[in-house]
Amino acid sequence: MWTEEYRPNRLDEILGHDEVVKRLQGFVKERTVPNLLLWGPPGSGKTSVVYALAKELYGEFYRENLMHIETADFVEQGKKWLKENKRFKLFYNEQKSAIVMFKQMIREYAALAPINASFKLLYFSNADLLPWNAQHALRRIMERSNRTCRFIFATTKPASIIPAVRSRCLNLHFRSLEQTGALDQLLQKIAERAGLTLTAQGLAAIGDYARGDARAAILILEAAAVRAASETPVLDANRIAAVAQNAFFPRQQAEELLESALRGRYKDVRARLEILMRVERMGGRELLLELHEAVRRKMQREMTPADRNRYARLIVHAGEADLKLCTALHPLIPLDELLANFAFRASDD
Repeated sequence: MWTEEYRPNRLDEILGHDEVVKRLQGFVKERTVPNLLLWGPPGSGKTSVVYALAKELYGEFYRENLMHIETADFVEQGKKWLKENKRFKLFYNEQKSAIVMFKQMIREYAALAPINASFKLLYFSNADLLPWNAQHALRRIMERSNRTCRFIFATTKPASIIPAVRSRCLNLHFRSLEQTGALDQLLQKIAERAGLTLTAQGLAAIGDYARGDARAAILILEAAAVRAASETPVLDANRIAAVAQNAFFPRQQAEELLESALRGRYKDVRARLEILMRVERMGGRELLLELHEAVRRKMQREMTPADRNRYARLIVHAGEADLKLCTALHPLIPLDELLANFAFRASDD
């Protein structure tokens, strides 16, 4: 995959995060790193920075001195994840719970001496998914193993990391690559290395779909390149749209739902919502998030001073639906109410 093939090998190859890179280069020079909390939007380069840091610290031994734990895999799969992962197989015990084995694994790994280095790195991506009892256990392990291990947490939701862990880390903020202008630069650089011509319209189309997520943008670029392999290597907006539409099906459906609701077509909205949830099996929270983002994009494109109150009410309704999803017997109920409110406001305005 291009996300791995074109991942930066050095910190000075990281785009869009000059202040973060400068700080980390200072740590590399001193051969020491504190515990870190990296936070920012998805696809902003947090994992790439960690791997580049490890390669500069450890050289050829970076794999031995860096353990990357994808927290989402552990949370979703539990004991199965521990059993099937070769690095963690020694810690597996059918009689113990997943969280007990997880704590033991982290504790023993953190205490092991590094290879040809003063300390090793333990990296948790999507760290906000860690249960609170696991985070409290990590806080104690961080204190006891400071001589042999440094902990790095990456998250899009820093408030989900308990204060006891946050206070023991240097916090580094990652801005969206779209905001810094680095996303376009990154995509053009990858396209050139792959022997592709990415037009300005194609570049803009990727930006529209990816929303600043570099990982998503690179995947779109790779998919478009594969599709164009037997044809011309020129990627324009049409080629990008041809591969991205299916991948972003929920977003398109949410935008169509919103447009129908704002035109007061409640019967059409209700029928489409039923199909999406019962036939397409879309999740309630997934659809709500896409609806919320669709409203925000519409606000950015079209909002006039006269529309400000109208769109503010739509955002409030979305927030209420999010709360109701927590206790609803079926996610269809609060989403149906949300879209009915959208349609009612449209006819009322």
